[in-house]
Amino acid sequence: MTREAMLSPLVMCGPQGLVFLRPVTLRLPHCANAVPSLGLTIKATDTEAHLSTDWDQIHLPATTTLNTVAVKVDHF
Repeated sequence: MTREAMLSPLVMCGPQGLVFLRPVTLRLPHCANAVPSLGLTIKATDTEAHLSTDWDQIHLPATTTLNTVAVKVDHF
């Protein structure tokens, strides 16, 4: 059984379909340091907020600090 816990606020970015000319950095707060046995995973979805969704784990290079994780994205 896989156990997961949300370690940051849910962040919604938009408008959906927006493409950047060059990647931008999103810095997200987290509290993974409060539970050291948990790993940190970033998940994303293209589903509208009011619909049931499946989350995809994103495999982007990420920089993690004690309280934040930073990922580069080129679109929303």
